[in-house]
Parts: sequence; structure tokens; C-alpha cells
Amino acid sequence: MEIIVAKNSGFCGGVLNAITKTEEFLKYNKAFIKGDIVHNEYVIDKLNQEGLINIEDFKEVNAGSNIIIRAHGERKEIFEYLKEKNVNIIDLTCPKVKKIHNLIKDNNDKFIIFIGKKNHPEVSAHISYAENYMVIDDREDINLLHDKINTCDIKSIYIIAQTTFNENLFNELVNEIKITCQNINIEINKTICDVTQTRQEEIRKLSKRVDKMIIIGSNKSSNTTELFNIAKENCQTYLVNDVSDLNNLEFNKNDKIGIGAGASTPRKIIDSVKNYLQNKEN
Repeated sequence: MEIIVAKNSGFCGGVLNAITKTEEFLKYNKAFIKGDIVHNEYVIDKLNQEGLINIEDFKEVNAGSNIIIRAHGERKEIFEYLKEKNVNIIDLTCPKVKKIHNLIKDNNDKFIIFIGKKNHPEVSAHISYAENYMVIDDREDINLLHDKINTCDIKSIYIIAQTTFNENLFNELVNEIKITCQNINIEINKTICDVTQTRQEEIRKLSKRVDKMIIIGSNKSSNTTELFNIAKENCQTYLVNDVSDLNNLEFNKNDKIGIGAGASTPRKIIDSVKNYLQNKEN
């Protein structure tokens, strides 16, 4: 059995920053958070044990409390609400997500098309800074855009993307938008994270070289799901949370297996999957 681990697997810079600073803060203070700091159950459980408290609503915290803003960011009005409430905000929004917030504010004189997953927390944060916008995550939305173009006086369009969106799909959707909006000025800023693009391309190449792929991470993680979707186009692919999900999967000694992992997956879990396969081989 040959096992190949993708070079660019595990924590990205934004996730590492959020987790490291949270752990440092929890050594001396109690803190609250709404939503998952990152989409990984192992990381969430570990931080809960260290003192991070999950809440369902920001109204649950009192003045003077410590609130951690997760890597995905948070809506503009939430920041305003927390400041009015005199809450101590520990803002761990990924810098690349914050950059998009600023791009939106700088281009609110245009109609903003945001290519991303409608229900993703990052997207929710982004659109709170936009005035006139539309979120597009598949080809069916292009028809809705066509209707909007016909009913609204749109002279200029600014296209941006969720940081973890599928690069190939982004390019395809942009091409279709250009066809739909031929007489409108279009500016495109492919704000997909460079780390995301590198990982997607690496998984695309690796999945063509192996018999099976294992993608490690939560199915709630957008970047992990994209890696899984890319790999399964080329070979049999499994999406697993951790090593326990491998127990019912079939492998044989002649398999060439590729391993990739999402940006929220700890190195410890990646190594445990690799060790499991190596031990199985013996």
C-alpha cells in the first residue's frame, strides 16, 4: 500500500491564528462564542474543555463579557450591537475575509454579485456590508440575475467570491454572468483564498494519481467539501471526520491512497489516519 499525504493539508493561516489566540486568551479569561470557531468537532471540543462557552444568541452575554468572533467573521450589525452593549470583542476574523468586507464597502456604488454558498456564515457576514447585491452559488441563479437585470437599472457590476469557493465553478459562473450581462460594465475580483486555490489544485492532481482518496474534515466545512467534490471526480473518495470513520472502509495492500484535509483539520488527526493505514498494511 502506498500512502501519499497532500503537502497542503490541515490548518490554514486564518484558522491557526484564531485557534492559537483563543487558546492564549482562555489561559487567563473566560470567553463566549456564537457558532463554531472553525468547522471541526475535535477543535471545538478541545476549546470547550479549556473554557470557551458556546451561546445561541448574543443577547445572552452581559456588559464586560468577552466575546470571540470566529474566523468566518460576523455581520456588521452584530459588531455594532456588541459595541453598544460594552462587550469586550476579540475579533479573530480571518484577515482575508476582512479584506473582502473592505472591498465591498469600497464598491457599494456598483451592483455586487457575490459568488458563494448562500447559507455559509462567511457569506452572511459579507453581504451585511453590501447595499445592492445578489448571491449566486449555482447556474440556476443566473436566470434570476437575468430577471433582475431586466427590471433594475444596473450600470456596473462588481463580482467577488467566498474565500473557500470552488475555483473552477467560480470561473464557469463568471463566464455565464458575462453572457447574461453583455452590455454592462463588469469588474471581477477572484477573492478565493490563495491557499484554497493551491489545495484544490493539489487534490485535483493527486486524485488522478491514486486509486482512492481520503479527505479529512467536517461535512459542515465548505473548503473540505470542495476538496471532496474535486477528488471524487477522479477516483473513489471518502470524506471522514477522523480515524474512527475508517473502520468500515475497505482497503487492500495494492491500493495507492491519497490523503487530503480541510483547513480546519488538526495535524494530529491527519497523522492518525496515515498511521492507521500504515498499520493496516502490516
